[in-house]
Amino acid sequence: MAVQERAFLEFIRALEWTPALAHHPACRHYSHHLIWIGKLPLCLGCTMMACGAISGLFLLPHLSILINSPFHYLLAVGVLLYLPAICQIWIQRKTYKLIARFLLGISVVFLMYAGLWLTSWSLIGWTLRSGFLIIFIIVWKLTLKLRAQRSSSPCHHCPDGRFPICSYTRSRIPKLADKYFAQSTGNHPEADEFVRALQAISPTRNS
Repeated sequence: MAVQERAFLEFIRALEWTPALAHHPACRHYSHHLIWIGKLPLCLGCTMMACGAISGLFLLPHLSILINSPFHYLLAVGVLLYLPAICQIWIQRKTYKLIARFLLGISVVFLMYAGLWLTSWSLIGWTLRSGFLIIFIIVWKLTLKLRAQRSSSPCHHCPDGRFPICSYTRSRIPKLADKYFAQSTGNHPEADEFVRALQAISPTRNS
């Protein structure tokens, strides 16, 4: 890869950078997608789902009534706990999302434990396991597809631009542009013009 191309790719990657555990731009327009621990932004969905999964693992040993019952009892509880995550596609409120994603984490643990562990180890049991995994993957993918169709990114109607060219990234452009032009050979004028155009809309160092 030519030096010029590598420099431009590094510029774009740095411009598109978001905090590793946030999965989104850590700006005010994504407030309902994030939770903050001090100055550390975390993805709300992933964090609450992880908390739910950990809680589910701690709850299982104390649910002897369900664990000692036929596997479909715990499976049914897992399905019920999954339903709020479906409704969350339409209910875009932060408090509800916190609860729905937490329950989703518990749901996944319960479903996996019931479908893969509590099921009998006979031939019929292995058939049920296979069926469970197929249905689980299909439902999961359909849920993600439905969420992608129904949910809109805050960037779509943001008054401060559209990531990665927005108020969240403008302050980093001058430094990134300096680094780019220090490596640029001038062999790709289109890339140079693109970076200069971004410099024109970025805040000056003295502003």
